Amino acid sequence: MVGSPALVAVPTIWMFCADEQARQWGIAASLAVLLGCLAAVALRQRGTGHRSGADTFAELRPVPGHTPHASGPPTLPARLPTRWPAQLRGAAAVFCCTTAFLGFVALAAGDAERPAPVDGIAAAGGVIQDVRVTSVRNSERHNPSRGKDFYTATSVVALPEARTGRSVPATVSTHTPEPLRPGSEVTVLYAPSKPGLGAVQGKPGPLRASLAGAPLAPGARTALLLIWLLGAGFLGGLQFLHSGGFRTLTRWTKHDRAVRGRCTGDGISQLTPATEQSGRKGASSKLDQLVIATDGGEVRFVLDGATDGYAEQLGAEPLWLCWRARQKAGQQLTPAVLVGDSGWALHGQMVLTEAERLAEHNETAIPGGAGAPVAPQRQARSWDPHAGWPLRAGRGAMIAAALALVLAGLLATTSLGAARWWAAAGGVLCLLGAVAAETLSTAWRATAPNGSSDQGPPSSATTR
Repeated sequence: MVGSPALVAVPTIWMFCADEQARQWGIAASLAVLLGCLAAVALRQRGTGHRSGADTFAELRPVPGHTPHASGPPTLPARLPTRWPAQLRGAAAVFCCTTAFLGFVALAAGDAERPAPVDGIAAAGGVIQDVRVTSVRNSERHNPSRGKDFYTATSVVALPEARTGRSVPATVSTHTPEPLRPGSEVTVLYAPSKPGLGAVQGKPGPLRASLAGAPLAPGARTALLLIWLLGAGFLGGLQFLHSGGFRTLTRWTKHDRAVRGRCTGDGISQLTPATEQSGRKGASSKLDQLVIATDGGEVRFVLDGATDGYAEQLGAEPLWLCWRARQKAGQQLTPAVLVGDSGWALHGQMVLTEAERLAEHNETAIPGGAGAPVAPQRQARSWDPHAGWPLRAGRGAMIAAALALVLAGLLATTSLGAARWWAAAGGVLCLLGAVAAETLSTAWRATAPNGSSDQGPPSSATTR
């Protein structure tokens, strides 16, 4: 929780803090917090070992799952814990990862220090003013593949001196949309008290940003801000929708159904698109799943992450499998929840065709009815397999993340010149390495053969 605000603070301070010293100290403090978080995770792992999603379940279950019940199955809780906190944590994680990648682009696009000419002019009381061009040489027209033509030249301008009022000639490199001639006017930054320091030509906005000490020009800052907020927000929203969106089971309705079952395995399977079933080709999607055995057959309980080890933790504990039977056009998955007899609840989704198959065999009951009684006093605790995910990070991922933080610190506090983009590329590679180190151990699951479709449980599931 502490690391996320510190991570978001780095590009925010970089883009909006014009004071060089305050900016560098603020970013250094944020990066120090992130390094401290990595160190705390490493110390915690050294003391307790690596955690997994199954470990979070072992800590959650209050009593052994095989406790017998004297008078039939336990009742369902009248209200289930919402899954929104877990969904928001997942969306925030995606937002922070996107922020880290785009943060390196923002750091590379600016400069931690003002260029030497601008720094000297600013220290002498620089101002932005339109001055007259007295001579032009080496004028050249440029015709880029995109955008409008522009002209560069070496020009001599007349800089008014504040004390005497006379004009002091200064040579500047100009970049203008129209060719310059003697008598033309250009906007420059110079020090009226010391015109001998020279001048810097440019547009008023970028010159004001340079004079104020901002690392980015206003146009670049606006573009990066829009890309950051829209891109990170969009990907975070996709993660929220991928984990079930706003469809969730918290209160029972007449459209809900429940059936008793046990978890017999986990793995991944393949879901055939509805377009392919109707004769058109479509891309199949892979589902991380738990296999739930009921009296009407085996069905798949779909999660939004890997399910390794979950079946072992669930053991043979009896449970309720509940889902929303109402179907919308084109919908293949419906919100579902597992409610264990020992008082836990796990949100996920269920394949609608399998739910309809259970209904055809009359194996389902309506929550609150005779077959699935509801007790208002009973409560269930939410099981979020992704809770505490930093404690599962491997050593390679943490080393790569630490290297990325060091490179970010160099970019934010040091003027590296042309090497800035190389340092930023190194930081991005470190971030990619951290992500790859975490996903490499489960990459074989993505290439495992899937012999199942949406009509039955997969052959790639691990069953007991």
